[in-house]
Amino acid sequence: MNEEKVRGLNIARLQNHEQFGFITEFKMELQRSNIGPLLPFVDQLTPLVEEEDRALEWIRRSEHTRQLAELDTACDNCYRGLIKTVHAAHHSPETDERDAAELLEIPLQTYGNFTVESYEIQHSKTRNLIQDLRLPKYKPAADLLGVSRWVERLEKADDAFMTLYRIRRDEQAQTAQEHRPLRVIRGEVERKYREIVRHINALAVLQPHAELSALIARINVHIDRLNAAMATRSTRARKKQEDETNEG
Repeated sequence: MNEEKVRGLNIARLQNHEQFGFITEFKMELQRSNIGPLLPFVDQLTPLVEEEDRALEWIRRSEHTRQLAELDTACDNCYRGLIKTVHAAHHSPETDERDAAELLEIPLQTYGNFTVESYEIQHSKTRNLIQDLRLPKYKPAADLLGVSRWVERLEKADDAFMTLYRIRRDEQAQTAQEHRPLRVIRGEVERKYREIVRHINALAVLQPHAELSALIARINVHIDRLNAAMATRSTRARKKQEDETNEG
């Protein structure tokens, strides 16, 4: 008999809704299988899944979560507008504009593309970049290329974002006694998932039977779908990065 096992899944890379949906389906498959050695794991996993559901519901109800995402997008768009303005100037027929673009690449390269980093790091690097672009060394070049307008827009967008971010952070601190952080709950859920998978795969070797094979097959259907979704996302992100690089 060929060895069967639950396929690999980098569950930590899943988005919150994907991870919760998968874990819910995984728990249901365990219950449906009604395999004796696995039933205690259902009892262990259930309270963790319920706690994660409550934490996600609190996040879903938070109006500030949606607004923050919109303001974060606004900051990212201002940053990209600034970057593309500099990159476009590299192709200018005017020597002074090309020279200005070369000069401004220094602070841009210093901080890199920080839009993919944490909110705190984004804010810190945004403020540092703004300060640098206003230095006497860079400001004339920024004014010449119209980059200073993007600096103003970026500053306003970052101010708006951080104001709401601090409000939301304070709200989360107030509710910390009621809800553990989602990342902590997710970590426990994912550790329990890995433990269960190891147990299933061990049973498949030591005590193979039809019900276990059917369970593994059903779980793998969910895993294959998620792995395909993550691969598609990775391809799109890589293509977007390549397109932005080529535009420069």
